Amino acid sequence: MPKKYIIISSILAAIIIILLALIFFFKISFTSLPTNLPVVLTEVLTTEGERRHVDSIRLTKSDSSHLASDEPVQSENEEEIVLEQSNDITRMLIEDVHIYQGGRITSDSPEYTAEMNLSDGDTLYLYLSNEYIRVVPPDQEGRLYKVLDTENAVYAYFHSFFKEDEG
Repeated sequence: MPKKYIIISSILAAIIIILLALIFFFKISFTSLPTNLPVVLTEVLTTEGERRHVDSIRLTKSDSSHLASDEPVQSENEEEIVLEQSNDITRMLIEDVHIYQGGRITSDSPEYTAEMNLSDGDTLYLYLSNEYIRVVPPDQEGRLYKVLDTENAVYAYFHSFFKEDEG
């Protein structure tokens, strides 16, 4: 084999290894495209062609990160906010937050847990920080989404409830 082919194949192998390392490091996925939160929630809330409604949302400040965990963790902070009015719930459900399934997440902002009680008796959990939203449907594995907006509007909305209670 001529030396020229060995050099070319070595360079191509090095490029492929570098690309694979970058894909793994930045968690790049070629299967998912950016979407928004209302689209994801509509998919989760629709089962067998029927749309379930959110009866109430219980907000708590989380003590731990739910980047990799689907299990609800009770906060040591007993403070909770319950949204039962339809306009508060609707505002949260239609807030246009651009998200992407995958990506590198390094969040240091406080996390909130939104426990959504559905019309069929199931519970949907959302774990939110300024940088990510984790959606955990009933009896399914959760999905982690990176927020693409500079400010997560749902997180800011939840954070405003806790700011009002503090001050």
